[in-house]
Amino acid sequence: MSDLKEKHEKRMKLWDASISSHQKWIDENTGVFADEYVEERACPVCNSVDSAFMFNKEGGTYKKCKKCSMVYVSPVFKDKYLNEYYASNHTVQSETVQSDWDFYNSIYAKGLDMAAPYYKSGSILDIGCSAGLFLDLAKTYGFNTFGVELNKAESEIAKKKHKLFECEILDIDKEEMFDLVTMWDVFEHIKDGERMLNDIALKLERGGAVFLQIPSSGSLAARVLQSKCNMFDGLEHVNLYNKQTIYKMAEKCGYEVIGFDTVISEASVVANFMNYEDPYVGTFNSDFLPFKEDYIFQNDLGYKIQVLMRKL
Repeated sequence: MSDLKEKHEKRMKLWDASISSHQKWIDENTGVFADEYVEERACPVCNSVDSAFMFNKEGGTYKKCKKCSMVYVSPVFKDKYLNEYYASNHTVQSETVQSDWDFYNSIYAKGLDMAAPYYKSGSILDIGCSAGLFLDLAKTYGFNTFGVELNKAESEIAKKKHKLFECEILDIDKEEMFDLVTMWDVFEHIKDGERMLNDIALKLERGGAVFLQIPSSGSLAARVLQSKCNMFDGLEHVNLYNKQTIYKMAEKCGYEVIGFDTVISEASVVANFMNYEDPYVGTFNSDFLPFKEDYIFQNDLGYKIQVLMRKL
C-alpha cells in the first residue's frame, strides 16, 4: 500500500497547484467565484434549465440536470477569464505524468489499444497535449504526431518533439486533416462540448474518430465521496459526463461509439473514506470493501471513462 500512497501524494501536488490558482477569482464574502467572472448556463448536453443544486466546491457550484443526469458547473467562467486562467496555468500536470510514468503509460496504452482495431497508423492530433508525453508513446505505435497546447511553458517542450499548433482546432491549416483526435482529461474542461465535437469533425479524415478520457460522474468514487472527490475541482472540470450522457452527446453530434471502457478503480480511496479517513491520505486498505476492482470495471464504475467515437 506504500506505493499507492506515494502515487496519491504526487497527484495531490497537482490538486494543490490547481486549487491555489483559484483564490484570486473567489469573492471572500460569498466563498464562490465573483459574479463579474462567471455566467449562468443550461445543461451542456440537453439544454434543459431544470437542474438540482449539488454542492459548492473551491469557488464553483455543481448542478445535476434533472432531465439527462449531466453534472456540470453553473455559473461557469466567461470565456475571457477562462482563457486567461489556462494561458498562465501551472505546469504541474506534465511534471506529475513524468514522475508517475509507468501508471500513465499503461493508461495511455489502453487508449491506443482501444483504437488499434480501427486506427493503427496515420495522423493523430492530441488536443491539450501538455508536454507531449502521450504523443511520445503514440509515435512508437506508428502515428504521425500533432498536438494543440495553449499553455506557453508546456508547448515549448512539446514542439521540440511533435508538430504543434498553439491555436484553436479550426484555426489549424486547412490542409491538415487527422485520422484520430485525442483528448486526455481535457474534454471535461470544455464548456461547449457539442461545439468542440462538431469542430473536430471538420478536421477528421473520412472515417476518422475521436478518443476521449474523461472523469466519470457515474463512477463509484464520485458517487460515494461526492463533494470530497477530487473530480470536483470547482473551476476546471466544468462538465462531468457519465456513460449515459457521453453516449447522448456522441449521438447528438453525429458520432457512433465504437469503444467504451472505464479505468482506475479508486477502490482504496473509497475504502479510506468509508473507514472515516481522508480519502487521499489514508491507509489505502481496500480489503474490507464488498466490491473489488473486477466488479467496478465490469459495471462501468471506474473513475474515468475511455470512449472512442467514429464520425458517421
